[in-house]
Amino acid sequence: MLFQLPMQTKILTMGKISLLSIALAISTAGQTATDLATKYHPVSAYELRPGILMTARYADDGQICEAVIETRHYHPPTGIDLRSTIAESTERELIDELAPPPIRGKETSRWLKHSYLQGGILHLEHDYENVLIVTDGDQNSGDEILTIHWKKRTCANSKPTAVASNK
Repeated sequence: MLFQLPMQTKILTMGKISLLSIALAISTAGQTATDLATKYHPVSAYELRPGILMTARYADDGQICEAVIETRHYHPPTGIDLRSTIAESTERELIDELAPPPIRGKETSRWLKHSYLQGGILHLEHDYENVLIVTDGDQNSGDEILTIHWKKRTCANSKPTAVASNK
């Protein structure tokens, strides 16, 4: 013989299951940009070329003070690509677009000060009057990050405001 719960217990159990279902549905509802910005530090990102992203930091006056350029690893709907290399010609194009020679100023040294290759890790600094361009990478895996620092602009420490996209 099967064990049977009294009718009152069945109603209470169904009520608890219903409340739990409603609470779960509310807690898993989509989060808005505002919800996320209250929990996490928002950043500004731009797709410079397909699969190449730049995150930017800004000075108090709104001018860019730092740009970090790297490849994106997730490419919907095709999947994941863990390679992080950017073609050297593309790097040069992006540097010229973001910090053209007149903005960079003259090179301060023909030699790459503070640059090294050690244990497969590469750190290259190209120093100009107004800009420092840094390439960090792993020669074994090909992973790399390109950073442009504007020397005469101090990055603000305050949280940046997320920008809404019209796309």
